[in-house]
Amino acid sequence: MQRFFRIILGIVTLLASSIAFATPPEDQLEWESISEPPLERHIALILPLESSSFAQAAENVKEGFSTAAMRETPLPLVIRIYSTTDDPLDIFSSYHEAITAGAVFVVGPLTRDGVAALASSKILEVPTLALNTVDNSLILPANLYLFGLQMEAEANELAKLALSSNKTHVIIIGDDSSLSRRLQNAFTERWQSEAGRTAESFRYDEDPAKLQQFRTLTTGTQHLIFLALDAPKSRHLRAYLDPGVPVYATSQVFSGNDNFLLNNDLNGIYFVDMPWLLQPDHPAVMAYRHADKDNSTDMQRLFALGIDAFRLMAHLLQLQPLDQIAFDGVTGFIRYNYSNQFIREPVAAQFQQGKAQLIKTPADFTPYEGQ
Repeated sequence: MQRFFRIILGIVTLLASSIAFATPPEDQLEWESISEPPLERHIALILPLESSSFAQAAENVKEGFSTAAMRETPLPLVIRIYSTTDDPLDIFSSYHEAITAGAVFVVGPLTRDGVAALASSKILEVPTLALNTVDNSLILPANLYLFGLQMEAEANELAKLALSSNKTHVIIIGDDSSLSRRLQNAFTERWQSEAGRTAESFRYDEDPAKLQQFRTLTTGTQHLIFLALDAPKSRHLRAYLDPGVPVYATSQVFSGNDNFLLNNDLNGIYFVDMPWLLQPDHPAVMAYRHADKDNSTDMQRLFALGIDAFRLMAHLLQLQPLDQIAFDGVTGFIRYNYSNQFIREPVAAQFQQGKAQLIKTPADFTPYEGQ
């Protein structure tokens, strides 16, 4: 019944085209899950912990956030958790509930649709650090900041790496998923921003006859390949690609260095991922590493997102100029980009003999000679 009234409140608020949002941190990790909170200045962490699809992801973000809250410089505010479903209207009403209860800073939502619901608002009264992105066509409210694990940024970073080669043409292989299309567009846009760079796209197909054609399609000396595909499809396709042509992929292809046999099928492929998974000797990673659980790489990435979300929030609470916020995070080097977006610059690696080896400069790239 309480959730029913929250949703009704969200509808009324939407019709009124007015929203309020808040922000603060925690009182030495005095975490509270509350139903009827008293009016108190606090930081609201809004996560879809009641969603059947996103509860596990939300739980890992929460754990990373709470771990950072215990280990970073203490903040003078209580952190309250607002648990939601993945319904944008429920998220919207929870956001309004947090503001009404005294939130002065909000972290969340986590889902793309939830962030879009907030981004469509005209005014947000308190700073809000969303943990996902929205369509570029949306004009963001002044107090809404975006930060997350968007792989479009990885595709952009891979294109920058590829531009350092002497290749002039890229062959892009993807499928019909929405993520693959976004990755293809992001890579192509950055690649073709440089004069003289050309691109052509092909659709992944598991038909053996069509897979055989990829060996002929990818043979050449003036091009490279970008795979906008997940790990199983990339492993399957790798054997059909010319072994002498450089191949790039996003973090989708990396499931950890323990998976030697799976990684061995990806030998020679360049990819990017976060220091949390690739740099155990990274100072920030070492500070938190023992807090990590034996989770899948996807869940570890979300745990790391929670850590850096807290650290970025702490910077925003200091009211320093946005373009001066930059730090070496466990998800990558984090800095302000434009239009209220914070990006993370991942680290580059290459699969060599079933292991991910870091690449520091283009000169470190190792040509793949096949098996």
